[in-house]
Amino acid sequence: MTPIHIGPTWQRDENGWILPRKTIGWEVIGWCARYLRNDDGEPWQFTNEQMRFILHWFAVDERGRFVYQTGVLQRMKGWG
Repeated sequence: MTPIHIGPTWQRDENGWILPRKTIGWEVIGWCARYLRNDDGEPWQFTNEQMRFILHWFAVDERGRFVYQTGVLQRMKGWG
């Protein structure tokens, strides 16, 4: 079965993954790494796909408004 990819999180070009030009997602990822811990007390780490989703989810336009108002990232239990 071929996976269904909808939305910018899975877009690629000849250089790799396409990431938003303006996003506060890097700050969100940094905050999580600094303040959240896993069950072993180590800094939280997102998967690459989760990070791309966060970067796009927190993308902002030229006026600083969020680009996306709704979204879903659906995976099987235990994925990440």
